[in-house]
Amino acid sequence: MSVNTVRKYVAELEDRGLIVTESTSVTTRDGRKHNGTLRYTILPIQNAVDLYNQCQLRQLKETTERMRVAKKLEAIKEHPA
Repeated sequence: MSVNTVRKYVAELEDRGLIVTESTSVTTRDGRKHNGTLRYTILPIQNAVDLYNQCQLRQLKETTERMRVAKKLEAIKEHPA
């Protein structure tokens, strides 16, 4: 896989709440600091399930609100003031 493909899928795993990445640093023998590698932490699956449920609930609330507004607008069109 290309670097961009891996980066894309790692970002997707982070967005879904399945992993967390953090940068590390390396100190050389002469005391200079350099960027290290990424540390990947796999999160409990319940975090991802909770995040998914929150997203679903938010979408449901948004859809319900859109339907309520559309119904109100339809009623106004039928009976203008």
